[in-house]
Amino acid sequence: MKQVHLLFAAALLVGSSLHAQPNFTLQPFASGLSEPVDITNAGDDRLFIVEKRGAIQILNARGAKIPTPFLDIDPQVSTGSERGLLGMAFHPEYATNGYFYVNYTNNAGNTVISRFTRSALNPNVADPASEVILLTVTQPFSNHNAGDLNFGPDGYLYIALGDGGSFGDPGNRSQTKTNLLGKVLRIDVDSGSPYGIPADNPFVGDPTYAPEIWALGVRNPWRCSFDALTGDYWIADVGQDDWEEVNVQPASSTGGENYGWRCYEGDEPYNLSGCSSIGTYDFPVFVYPHNFTTGGISITGGYVYRGIGNPSLYGKYLFCDYLSGNWWALEDNGSGGYIITPYGNVQSLISTFGEDAENELYAANLSTGQIYKIVENCNAGSIVTGLDAIVLGPNSVSLAWDALPNADGYQINGRAVGAPNFSKIQTTATQRSVNILTASTNYEWFVRARCNDLSITAPSTLKNFSTPALRQAVALQVLQDGQQLYFDAPASGQWMLHDLAGRLVRQGQTLEGRNPVSTQQLPDGLYVLSTQTETGQYRSALVPSVQR
Repeated sequence: MKQVHLLFAAALLVGSSLHAQPNFTLQPFASGLSEPVDITNAGDDRLFIVEKRGAIQILNARGAKIPTPFLDIDPQVSTGSERGLLGMAFHPEYATNGYFYVNYTNNAGNTVISRFTRSALNPNVADPASEVILLTVTQPFSNHNAGDLNFGPDGYLYIALGDGGSFGDPGNRSQTKTNLLGKVLRIDVDSGSPYGIPADNPFVGDPTYAPEIWALGVRNPWRCSFDALTGDYWIADVGQDDWEEVNVQPASSTGGENYGWRCYEGDEPYNLSGCSSIGTYDFPVFVYPHNFTTGGISITGGYVYRGIGNPSLYGKYLFCDYLSGNWWALEDNGSGGYIITPYGNVQSLISTFGEDAENELYAANLSTGQIYKIVENCNAGSIVTGLDAIVLGPNSVSLAWDALPNADGYQINGRAVGAPNFSKIQTTATQRSVNILTASTNYEWFVRARCNDLSITAPSTLKNFSTPALRQAVALQVLQDGQQLYFDAPASGQWMLHDLAGRLVRQGQTLEGRNPVSTQQLPDGLYVLSTQTETGQYRSALVPSVQR
């Protein structure tokens, strides 16, 4: 018999006077997105923002949006009611195979799970013609599409599907064992055609169940996530009339949980017709009521925080209510229960949370299109995050980092690798150019913040880079017209465009006379354009790429 998690009502009804003061701020990170519903990363310093209309945008490390969408499938996506492009997940081996997966509702209103592949020529663009449809699920109504996709620590793809919509699950789809709606599915995208069924799925070999089913009895799971440390699977499920709920599937689970809908809404009976005994269901670890004082109307699930910049949040599952704007944190108490911290009203209309590659947390406002980074207020335990170094040349670098709320200033610490001491630079800005470096040298840097309570934060993570070697080269004269560069060549040969990390991003053949070089779809920044004639003459210039 499965354990039933009972939640005492007294623990729920926490008055606003007992709300904890949040020790974090929603720091604006990017704006201008259209109805963002998902945030994820590809293991590097970019954020990928899923827009409900059918596009995926890329934000660079400083929050600037790359002008061309990563993927735009707007014509094949229906967006009425709760439909749209609703989720994405990168394959665990994305860096080598370029695969990512999306969940959208097609023009017939049905859920489609598809694989796309990034462009072989440009890492910031996917190939729209590369779609491989893995699964199509008929949706009887326009709501309760859910939409989340997550790769688990086991490498399998987890697909959370709502109950098909309307009101009260009229077809009892969540409890129908052969119906994929109202379930969490688990499939193997690396075997089978178009996918395989993991051999350890809980209902493999049982003809009364669809073999894809990993768990059942969910209503409209609106954002699910895996704890990056423990592998526990968190499911925030939107309620019907009275309760919103959070379910946790431990990493040790072998699947098969039944979270109770439509028999139960939260801990309370909803429609017990045809239901089994109470002991066969898995109840939530937390519920909150439908009121705007202590609860809300529609849950938005979050993440267990595993970054370094917000130590007071470490190990806590952060989530909120979309309509009331109330936020909470849940933390495992180590003995089978959870500690709840209510923060009260922080911000409403938060449609999704997301992580970057360093497990720092972000949130999106569906209405305004604003993306926020969740940043702890400056204190002695804080850590500056987002330190980035852009090499400008053999003797200079531009350093930038994320601001800490309530910081009076910052201390930059840098040295050549192997040098005995760090040099310190004081600044009140969050960006600083340093122009006293040595060519062909490896450097390391970290940043501390000075808080307005006079404390000093712990050091940020180290940022390492190398300054380029000085080249004996003739200066190359370059003209720029928007996103097109032009240079004159005295003879035929070749040209190369490198970023400041030394990576080749474009190349081509040079003809005698005027030659064009396009910087379209390249991230904003500086690049080195070099030419070499057939006789070996070398010329170079530092050139900008500006997309706006």
